[in-house]
Amino acid sequence: MTLNFNKNGVTHTPLNQWELSDGTFLVIYQGSRGDNPELDFIIKYKSTKIKSRLRAPSHTHWIVDLIIKSEYSPSDISNYIKEWIEIYDKVEPFSTKEERNEYKLLYNEYFTEKYDLLDNTGAFSIEFLSGLMELFIKCEKQTKNAFMFKNLLNLMKEYCDGTKDFYQVISYSKRV
Repeated sequence: MTLNFNKNGVTHTPLNQWELSDGTFLVIYQGSRGDNPELDFIIKYKSTKIKSRLRAPSHTHWIVDLIIKSEYSPSDISNYIKEWIEIYDKVEPFSTKEERNEYKLLYNEYFTEKYDLLDNTGAFSIEFLSGLMELFIKCEKQTKNAFMFKNLLNLMKEYCDGTKDFYQVISYSKRV
């Protein structure tokens, strides 16, 4: 299976990829933004389970999935988000291309084991969501003073705490 994609006549090949237990691939490609464009990356995924095309993950999609999961188990999603906010503050950006290109996801096994009951609701597995979270954090940390993804995590925490509503969360996710 090829995970290359073409955009504006340029073929993009994977820098790194992770196959998840359900056959979904998380893939990163060279990006060009931020303070360190040489270390920037674009995230895409492809599910072999439903034979989907290669897609860029929308912030709105994972936010909606967490909202659905929170209706089933609000305390678990609240704890899941709180743990990611704590991890966010500890994660360092990539310092070299080699580190980025050889990176192994660190948190998938932990979150998948701890929150596996949440796989029965929503469209995405906890393994997939956790891989996205980790990669979004690493990517955002490449640019000093970047904050959009962390703001989404905090907004989702506020939703779980009952201080923000569905419309506020979805509206913000569409702007990111």
